[in-house]
Amino acid sequence: MKKALFFGLATLDIQYLVDQFPEENIKVKTHPPALLVGGPATNAAVAFSVLNGGANLVTAIGHHAFVPHFQQDFSQTNIQLTDLLANQPAVPVLATVITSANGNRTIFTHHPEEVEQNQSFSSLLDEVEPEIILLDGFYPHAAVQLCQEAKRRKIPIAFDGGSWKKHLPELLPLVDFAICSHDFKPPGCQTSGEVFDYLDQQCIPYKAITRGGSSILYQTSEDQAEIAVTEVDVVDSLGAGDFFHGAFCYYYLCSRDFVDALRRASLLASQTCRFKGTRSWINKI
Repeated sequence: MKKALFFGLATLDIQYLVDQFPEENIKVKTHPPALLVGGPATNAAVAFSVLNGGANLVTAIGHHAFVPHFQQDFSQTNIQLTDLLANQPAVPVLATVITSANGNRTIFTHHPEEVEQNQSFSSLLDEVEPEIILLDGFYPHAAVQLCQEAKRRKIPIAFDGGSWKKHLPELLPLVDFAICSHDFKPPGCQTSGEVFDYLDQQCIPYKAITRGGSSILYQTSEDQAEIAVTEVDVVDSLGAGDFFHGAFCYYYLCSRDFVDALRRASLLASQTCRFKGTRSWINKI
């Protein structure tokens, strides 16, 4: 079994399925919504666990009325949780997701509150012994502490760059693999070439930009090219990018080949879009 540690956000997603996105000032009647556990690092951990038989997640859950939903999901997906807010009162991060018939989605959510973490992550890394760490940029203070300890141990670090966050200049120099979405735009960057140049200035050796259903761009010290994305009949794209990152971690540990891991992760992520929600694809692809 491979060993990976996923660090970042866990959310409760309230997903409504509609034929098309509504106009303003109308009430839309739908089927009852699905309650889904989500978040970039959490969904990535789930994909890794599906392929691997288990995964480790560090996030902030705390104590609130929705805790049983998280516990049930982690149990069903074999996620071992380290809660940064264990037994502390907390406000859960909720996301309202509107998914249209063509699989596109609009999400309303909010950023989590920062978690003060002044303890060393040494004992956790001793226990898990991860071969790779993936972080999504949330809880930056604790994330930096984790990455600094990981760098001392020469554990590779992958970064899910969904969107630019102001604290990333402190975090990015610690990263080995930066896999960013097309929406990831550092200050002064508009094109993919400019994003690659920025990441190169942070001394990140392996970089990629995902672009939804379009090809994946990647750059290493030896190569710069793109990878075609498999076309599928899209039912729901929610979580596909997150699953890509989790699958990348698994396939990279299998082959230690950056481009091969990108290609195989892309195939899995595309297949998850054939199913509604973020868990119904499990055991079906």
